[in-house]
Amino acid sequence: MTKPTWTVSPSPFLRIRPTVSVMSLVLIATLVPHLLLLALDGNVAALFNVLLAAAGALLAELCRGQKGRDSLLDGTVAVSGLLIGLLLPETYNPVLVPMVSFLGVLLARVIFGGTGSYWVNPVAVAVAIAWISRPDSFPLPLVTPDGIHTVGEAFGALKLDNFAAAPFDQTITETLNRFLSLTTKIRIPEGYVTLFVSSPSVIPAFRFNLLVLCASIVLISLDAIDWIVPASFLATYAIGLRFFTLGVPWDGGMAFGDILFGFLTSGVLFTAFYLLPEYATSPRTPWGKIVTGITAGISVSFLCGPGGSPIGAVFSVLVANALSPLIEFAEKRIPITVGGQA
Repeated sequence: MTKPTWTVSPSPFLRIRPTVSVMSLVLIATLVPHLLLLALDGNVAALFNVLLAAAGALLAELCRGQKGRDSLLDGTVAVSGLLIGLLLPETYNPVLVPMVSFLGVLLARVIFGGTGSYWVNPVAVAVAIAWISRPDSFPLPLVTPDGIHTVGEAFGALKLDNFAAAPFDQTITETLNRFLSLTTKIRIPEGYVTLFVSSPSVIPAFRFNLLVLCASIVLISLDAIDWIVPASFLATYAIGLRFFTLGVPWDGGMAFGDILFGFLTSGVLFTAFYLLPEYATSPRTPWGKIVTGITAGISVSFLCGPGGSPIGAVFSVLVANALSPLIEFAEKRIPITVGGQA
């Protein structure tokens, strides 16, 4: 007779996390400001793609029959549709948008495990399909190896490519530098404020890094996402950027990478807080979450290099998801104590 690997105390059970419906509602609420800013910018194409992607995800769930119709109320399909639309370039062919959204959601939810148990993120699958089918529709990397070698660092290479800072960038940067000079020798170059507030990209999810950081506080404080996966992911990528710049084609060397530039481009922050912590693909145990975050962080170091990649962060999610079955296999066989009993 095998020894049970899970021990549960007779104590009353307590709900320690919100329901899936509540988590979905919180996620949608944090995405609304992105949509409002797109509307204020008059970006009709991006908003139309978001709507089409949501429709494609909804249709995919309806095709699953009664199970799909029953799962619509938990809001996860709506979240997937919104995320897919925000991660596609605003210039992507609108005829193809609902198709890639439909295929991504259907493949993840049907072939890879079903609602609530799939181990591949449907958003990442859909965006990967979109890139594979039409790579020319995605923007080129923000910086090139030649530009980095010429200037010596990634952000300087971006400025070579006619990077236009926001009108308020200089004023805010000077104010921050005056404040920092009182206590430290740190000085922020002009342009980083623009990357925080409105990063130059035709992919809507990559633009509003400040909104993503504010949303992360809300999501973590309300337990809509777990903090372990994003933290381990960002820490691993920061180490890769600062010390190794693991992207071999960039030939960076030691202490080459710009951590801020890496975080504020390629959709790294958006990926960290909206894709990687997805409840169905995230492991249950803290060590499993750490392994997932580290795997994604190493992958994004190779795929994005110093930053500016249009698709590398999304593919790093798929690499991490590939380990999900192995992590789940290990989690089921490692004794875990619940309620204080061994």
